[in-house]
Order: sequence, then structure tokens, then C-alpha cells
Amino acid sequence: MTINQKMLKRINIMRWAARIWSILAFVFGVILLVSVLKEQQVEPQSSIYWLLFGLWFASLLGLLAGWRWEMAGGVIALTSLISRELMVYFFSGQVLVGFWMVWLPILPPAVLFMETWRLENKLKESQYPCEVFD
Repeated sequence: MTINQKMLKRINIMRWAARIWSILAFVFGVILLVSVLKEQQVEPQSSIYWLLFGLWFASLLGLLAGWRWEMAGGVIALTSLISRELMVYFFSGQVLVGFWMVWLPILPPAVLFMETWRLENKLKESQYPCEVFD
């Protein structure tokens, strides 16, 4: 097995790990949304709550976009999470201590999507040397 084949196998394993994790995170997000909507009928939530939840759910949608566009999906997921934390700080004036609980289902697959994109581009560049185009 050559180095390129080993790298390609590693990329495929990372890609599928990110995809499986993103499916699990999305299922968790949908279950959470349904439970919050049921609770909404009993006791309404504030608009700030829905804004923060919407940003978190946008990061889940970024993970789904990562299935097709790995770098874009990872960037959307991370940008949504960072925006959410900035909104928490803006509205409350304090940093959410347990922010890692919000980030935990989303951060690893987002980083894996971006890393597989980087490794795949690095592999493509190594197959086409620059001298060919000179």
C-alpha cells in the first residue's frame, strides 16, 4: 500500500466518522427541538432563547452541509457556535461556563470535515507537481 493509498484511507475514515457523528448530532437536535416545542405549549420561551437555539440549530445544518461541501459546512458550524457564544455574552454580560456542553456534539465533526478537506486538497496537490504547468 503506497503512502497516497494510506492517506486516502485515512481521509475516508475521517470523513465517515464526521458524517456519522453529524447524523447523531442532528437526530439529537431534532429530538431537542420537538421536546422544546412541546414544552413551549405549556410555558413559552423568550425570544432570546429561540435566537440562541436557532444559532445552535444553524450549526447542525452546517454539519449537514458538510456532507457535500466539507469546508463550508465546517465553517458554518463553527461560525454559528461562535456567534451563539457572542450573543450569550452580549445579552447576559457573562461567559457561559458550560459552553462546552453546547459545543460537544458539533465541534468534533466540524473539525473533522475541515481536516478531511485540507488533507484531500493536500493529496491532490501532491499528485500534480507544479513543473507540469510551467
